[in-house]
Amino acid sequence: MADLSVIAVMFASAMVPFAMMARLMLAQKSGLALSVISLIAAALAICVFASSRPMGIDPLRAIGIAMVCLLPALIGAGAGALLGHMILRRRLKD
Repeated sequence: MADLSVIAVMFASAMVPFAMMARLMLAQKSGLALSVISLIAAALAICVFASSRPMGIDPLRAIGIAMVCLLPALIGAGAGALLGHMILRRRLKD
């Protein structure tokens, strides 16, 4: 049952940024979309760095947050931005 909850958390943390990025790109707010992706990537980098260096964050919790929440969020945000950009280009082409 714990495996299912981990997959559900990963799915939710990937789909929320995916939908948000697709909407931002369709609204032609690419600067805000890029800022959000940069913040997610920075949080991922901090958590990965904290997992191997003493920073005041528990290393196991840092790598868990990085792999379960932030990595799927970064992948989902990138895919959503790409999808939004492709849909916008198709709309403007016709």
